[in-house]
Amino acid sequence: MDRNLLLAFALSFVVLSLWSMTYRKPPPEEVVEGPSVAGGQPEAVPAPAATPSPPRYPDLPAATAGPSEPGRFEAPVASEEGAPSQAAEVEFERPLYRATVSSDGAALKSWQLQQFSDPHGDPIHLVAPDDFAATASTPFVELERGDLTRATWRLVERSDTEVRFEITRGGVTIAKTYTFSDDGYDFRLRIDVSNGSSAEIAPAFLVEWPIREREGNDFHGESAAAMEDGKVRAVPLAALGKAGFFGRFTGAKDGEPKVFTGEIDWAGIQTPYFLSAAFPDQPAAARARFLPLEPGHRGAIQLYFDPVLLPPGQAASREYRAYLGPKEVELLEAFSPSAVASIALGWSLVAPMTRAFVWLLAVFHSFIPNYGWAIIVLTIVVRMGMAPLTIKQMRSMERMRRIQPKVKEIQEKFADDRQKQSEAMMSLYRQEKVNPLGGCLPMVLQLPVFIGLFYALRSSIQLRQAPFIGWIDDLSAPDLLFTVPGTDFPFRVLPLLMGASMFFQQKMTPMQMDPAQARMMMVMMPVMMTVISYTFPSGLVLYWMMSNVLAITHQLWIGRHMKPVGG
Repeated sequence: MDRNLLLAFALSFVVLSLWSMTYRKPPPEEVVEGPSVAGGQPEAVPAPAATPSPPRYPDLPAATAGPSEPGRFEAPVASEEGAPSQAAEVEFERPLYRATVSSDGAALKSWQLQQFSDPHGDPIHLVAPDDFAATASTPFVELERGDLTRATWRLVERSDTEVRFEITRGGVTIAKTYTFSDDGYDFRLRIDVSNGSSAEIAPAFLVEWPIREREGNDFHGESAAAMEDGKVRAVPLAALGKAGFFGRFTGAKDGEPKVFTGEIDWAGIQTPYFLSAAFPDQPAAARARFLPLEPGHRGAIQLYFDPVLLPPGQAASREYRAYLGPKEVELLEAFSPSAVASIALGWSLVAPMTRAFVWLLAVFHSFIPNYGWAIIVLTIVVRMGMAPLTIKQMRSMERMRRIQPKVKEIQEKFADDRQKQSEAMMSLYRQEKVNPLGGCLPMVLQLPVFIGLFYALRSSIQLRQAPFIGWIDDLSAPDLLFTVPGTDFPFRVLPLLMGASMFFQQKMTPMQMDPAQARMMMVMMPVMMTVISYTFPSGLVLYWMMSNVLAITHQLWIGRHMKPVGG
């Protein structure tokens, strides 16, 4: 493996891992802009304060209303005739999940996965009862009747699969009907608005998905995500509301929401292994935005529609489907084909390759009941498939190394005449039957394979909590042998073994460069790759280490069976 290939691999690692290396700093006091749902100019509103619940959400301007007035969210909510004195909770238990809906805001209070638990055995909550805000809440602040997430709704109907809440404010009646699936990780939310007032209204049917920091490997890399115009737009929670390095060039400011005005297939929260998102019934009329409440720590995903003008006596409804479950291809495809895009398969060029590797890994695991050994077998199979290209590349590099004395002699002889030096070099290459670019094409062809394997091993939910040997009890997380006493620094074995294998591989690989540079590369590259891979899933580092070991073995074989130059 030559220097260019190693640099290409290193660059790929850096690009793929930059998203998780975001600098955190306290949120500044800024003024942010809300999107103009009605097509007018954005409305300036105060930035949300980083205070405990209840959060402050910027208003959505109604199609017929002017800018909201300062202090609007502190206005008291008008009382409702027949309003319940206390909140009611309704629980739905299914084989795959347990959901709780509360009449406080008529929102989803809890969503617990029945077949998934954390390393301590505690259930996974994609919606936790102690969240700072409820999921699928509907403020309807554009109706100027208060923030309905703070109101207690009437429980008007319930069954084994459905629950319906209603609330009336100033002649406007809103109903929310939840219908829960029996055999999936999903529910439907239908929202009906009936205008019994004497004025025209323009509801936007906005629903909110709160996002906050959570502990544990299952929520590592948590992002706000939306599928806009067929492409997934994701912002890691650590970067939500932060302008970042490029903000100084683009004019972006900390605290600004991220607005999506294209066609929205879904919006919500994603982690490497789970998705919690809402799917609007009319994607072309749907919009989304990611709202930072405490930049880098918590925020809200808001999904809404272009406002519907409702004269007095008229009614309108909108519907959302919601999926809160694992990122398993079969489940996502059965729910909605667009949901599969939430799985990180890489660029369109490598996505088919990623799918193929995920399938191969499942095939190997069907007769090797240990994903660690299945990864090793997969590595061997991939190396065997790439062997013809690898042999061609290594032979080309070996030939180039063997003619280096003659190359250096020509460079010294024609040091002052670049044209004659070039002509003499080309003559040497023809005479020795060496192509100086012979190692480039194999390198280019190997790169998509490497990236495909990167995504396959990084995003495959099958590796979640999958043990290998000894201390490696979760191939989806970095391995941990122990924590250095007196510090929080973790001691990881696989990244160190991977770095050592890369060092020996570098030492054995013919370098077409100055000896001093070669010595520097021999140390710099392994150290850099060890640091980069220190937080990678152990399954991915295991593959990389085994790939290095196989490359060393291959290089030894090539060196022993190499024909003389010109042979």
